[in-house]
Amino acid sequence: MSEEMGARARVTPSHVEGSPHMRVVDPSDAVTGLGFVFGTVGALFGVVAALFVSPGISFALLGYCLLAALAGGSAGIVTGGLVGAIFAVMRGVTSHRDAPKRDTI
Repeated sequence: MSEEMGARARVTPSHVEGSPHMRVVDPSDAVTGLGFVFGTVGALFGVVAALFVSPGISFALLGYCLLAALAGGSAGIVTGGLVGAIFAVMRGVTSHRDAPKRDTI
């Protein structure tokens, strides 16, 4: 494949002429987006769990909720990133930034 065709293949859409257009999501966007979504849901679940298991209402409950939100949000971000990466790999999409760089003299 010539250099021009190789460069053109990296920037052309991932559909063939005449076939329906499919939207391709960049893998880093999938990981980031699902990380945000799962992180928010995890933080919310953490706060609800802290409220559910707390022995009573006091100032310590604020600390419990903050700690639970951080833990749940962190776990959600990791899980969302994992799910986003799995989706991206299953679709077979690679980022253009990952293309091998040519050594120039």
